Amino acid sequence: MRGFLVGVTVAALAIAAHGAAGADIPESAGVTLLLMIAGTVGVAAGPSRSRAALLGWLLAGQLACHGALSVLSGHDHDSGAVSDRWMISAHVLAAGCCAVLLAVTERLYGLVSQTVRVATTRPAAPPPRGGASRWPSAAGAVGHPHAVGAIGPRAPPVPGCR
Repeated sequence: MRGFLVGVTVAALAIAAHGAAGADIPESAGVTLLLMIAGTVGVAAGPSRSRAALLGWLLAGQLACHGALSVLSGHDHDSGAVSDRWMISAHVLAAGCCAVLLAVTERLYGLVSQTVRVATTRPAAPPPRGGASRWPSAAGAVGHPHAVGAIGPRAPPVPGCR
């Protein structure tokens, strides 16, 4: 699940960021390249379980998609529309927010799936009871090791108390 979400997030965030910066929406070759990058990043991020790795893969995917979209759309960083510092800050902030959202999504998915599993699974069969009791009245009775009214086990007599 993590790999799929990382791949989808990388592609969607890259297209949204470049659209917000005023760049054109990519044509079929650009979309194909973005899907290849997103798929590669998603497959690479799938087995990792750390949050730092998740952020790293999101940042790497953003960098790769940004480079691909810049080359394909002729996006020039020297045009003055958006400075490089602000663009990098926006990409890092967006990747950080997505990493937090993906970590929360994974946690909630685990909790919900466990709840559904517990609610839909039949409880285990109770352990088999022992064989029939020799005395029917003693079937459910619990024996006490102490005599009736005694505080503890009977001890041997104290020497010299006779």
